Amino acid sequence: MGWVEDLFDGPYAGHSLELAEDSERNEREAAFIIGELGLERLDRVLDLACGHGRHAMCIAPKVGSLLGVDRTRAYIDYATNWSQGLGLENAEFVLSDMRELDYDGEFDAAYNYFTAWGYWDDETNLDILRRVCRALKPDGRFLLEFIHRDALMRRWSPKNWRQIDDALLLEENSFDFTTGRSINRRTYIQGTKRHEIVIELYMPTADTLVRLFVQAGFTAVRAVAAPTGDELTYDSFRMAVIGHRPADSQ
Repeated sequence: MGWVEDLFDGPYAGHSLELAEDSERNEREAAFIIGELGLERLDRVLDLACGHGRHAMCIAPKVGSLLGVDRTRAYIDYATNWSQGLGLENAEFVLSDMRELDYDGEFDAAYNYFTAWGYWDDETNLDILRRVCRALKPDGRFLLEFIHRDALMRRWSPKNWRQIDDALLLEENSFDFTTGRSINRRTYIQGTKRHEIVIELYMPTADTLVRLFVQAGFTAVRAVAAPTGDELTYDSFRMAVIGHRPADSQ
């Protein structure tokens, strides 16, 4: 089992539910996505790695249809039940791994939010971007929101700890500047039980991510601070890179 499966399918996967319940934050971030992608009433939208569907619930009522995909069954079930409870007939949630995304020219826009990319080797990470580009209609737009590495390094802490529900989380952090990868060793302590996960995440700088978008086939690529849309600075802890599938692509 790799760290992705261990984290999202493991005993502590449910802790991310607290994000889904932060309605004010979800509305603010969804408004940012809508604005940066220029979403319109009839658009078909892809939520890539949708998680519990916290952005989808805010965006679906404002577009034609929304498809949320995620590799974690519990998240898809939660999002499906949530959308049904809200009466959202234009939202669908499907169990799918982004590495196997296989659409061509189907979506007006797509988004991937909250550092939900960069989990694999360089070739796979780039292939995912290519798959997203191909999934878009000509001139379709894609927004990828990510931690801003330059800002993170100014706040870097080799060790952290925090309480999550009834578990104590201890974190040890290191960074490999030759590969651009962070290594986050997490130890969950719950009573007498200990569970360790080592997360290795590719964390490119904004300019490198922009170049990867271009390499994947996107045009008109830009980077902004998230979730404000302001100019990206050293104080911008999170960023978003936005690109278009070429208008003349087939």
